[in-house]
Amino acid sequence: MAELEFHEARLQDQWRDANPGKVVPPALARLRSWHCTIESRVVGHCEGDSMSGEIIGLSVVDAYRRQGIGTKLLSLLVEALRAAGVPRVWLAIPSDRALPAYGFYTTVGWVPTGEHTRDGFEIWEPRTSLQS
Repeated sequence: MAELEFHEARLQDQWRDANPGKVVPPALARLRSWHCTIESRVVGHCEGDSMSGEIIGLSVVDAYRRQGIGTKLLSLLVEALRAAGVPRVWLAIPSDRALPAYGFYTTVGWVPTGEHTRDGFEIWEPRTSLQS
């Protein structure tokens, strides 16, 4: 059976390849992205903003869920954001406890901060980054 591979996706490089001679948009330059592939097929990805520290998205193909892929991708991205000097890593999730995301982030050690976005999403942080 083929092995899962984790690697940072250089979105800026991909954009430059597709748009020769053009300047990478600032918003794209801020993104950090990690992919999980199997036999060159992306089965999971996680993206974050290296300026704000926000985890923008995490997704794993249904057939590959519950294998630790999401946990590993999130961990790699958090590590990369912290290495880039981001003082706070956070994400926004719906406050519906029935959604899979709520259980996932609880299981991997993230906790709500008590903050909410304007559209009602809860702000969460890794437990280790919260002040005691």
